[in-house]
Amino acid sequence: MHSEDSYRDAPVFLLTIDESMLIEAASKIAQKTLGDCKRCAIGKFVDTRLALELGDLMQSVKIDAPPIYRVLTFRRQDGERIVVAGLVDKVSCGDSPKLRITALYDPSSQPWLEELIHSEDLHRAFVQTSSEAMWCIDFSEPVDLTQGDHETIRQVFENECRWLMCNEAMARLYNLPMELDFNRQPVSLYFPRNLENETFVRQIIESNFSVDKVLSIDTSHDGSSMYMENTVHCNIQNGCLLRMWGSVRDVTGYRQVQNRLTRDAQDVRSILNAIPDAILVINRERRLLAVNASFEALFGWKQHQFLGQDIQSIINLEAPLPNGRRWYGIDHQRWTTEVKISTGRSMMCDAQIFPVGEEAPDRFVLTLHPAHE
Repeated sequence: MHSEDSYRDAPVFLLTIDESMLIEAASKIAQKTLGDCKRCAIGKFVDTRLALELGDLMQSVKIDAPPIYRVLTFRRQDGERIVVAGLVDKVSCGDSPKLRITALYDPSSQPWLEELIHSEDLHRAFVQTSSEAMWCIDFSEPVDLTQGDHETIRQVFENECRWLMCNEAMARLYNLPMELDFNRQPVSLYFPRNLENETFVRQIIESNFSVDKVLSIDTSHDGSSMYMENTVHCNIQNGCLLRMWGSVRDVTGYRQVQNRLTRDAQDVRSILNAIPDAILVINRERRLLAVNASFEALFGWKQHQFLGQDIQSIINLEAPLPNGRRWYGIDHQRWTTEVKISTGRSMMCDAQIFPVGEEAPDRFVLTLHPAHE
């Protein structure tokens, strides 16, 4: 219960509003600031948008729920605007609930406060209209960074937190329906705890809480997985993580293509390793670029002994071929040659070389097959 006298004598700007949106009680500071306002409709002192917002809060806020921070602009009876930064909550007073507005008000702070609000409005407008998806996670339960990486990662995913100032581009990126506000959605719904995202958080920790173009795997509103490239910064105070914010880019298509190319390359490598002939890829300087498993099986040489090295020491490519041709021509070449094996002996092999590319090739595929077979 709160008495009217306690409201009147409160050393702050304080109003209570009843369910009819009439000002029921006002502190002396509030009455001095606004003029005689008791039993007046709140709409007399605020614009239509704020009046509607306060009406919504009267309906939606629960009694004794945590206060909501708001910057409020009032209009005095002489038309002068008064800006206050304060808290709005709902309290039980008598037989009915009341909406309470509490703020510290000092006329000398008006220019500073209005400049701060103007700056915040510009910042919010920049974020909301940006084509780049921007996000912020605010930890109402700060993450303790003094307990080691494992505990830090656990708290990032399990501590109470919320989205803050996620913009429209962010909502579009995650396919959020128009009627849903991204900032009211659970963080875990779009940033779930999984092995990939734990690795993502670990990278943030190891990079001193500032990273650029780091991969995470998020969840779209329809439940599909999304590969995201993140730039992340953090607000840390007294060993506690308070906020993480940054921008994000969808690289799902690129990542899927990359994964497919990786699988294709693995398939090609498996096929080449199954071929019994030795297959070598060399450049015009005769340096070995790639080789299959049969190179080691046939000649006893380890792949690492020649990768990046000139193979002239084991096969003489500079010897003239039939009709005076050279090995690095633009046509398919075929001949018989000696290949030195790891025991020091030589093995006669049928050699074939194929240029990669049609004009001035700089890579060649060389196949070697024992001639006695």
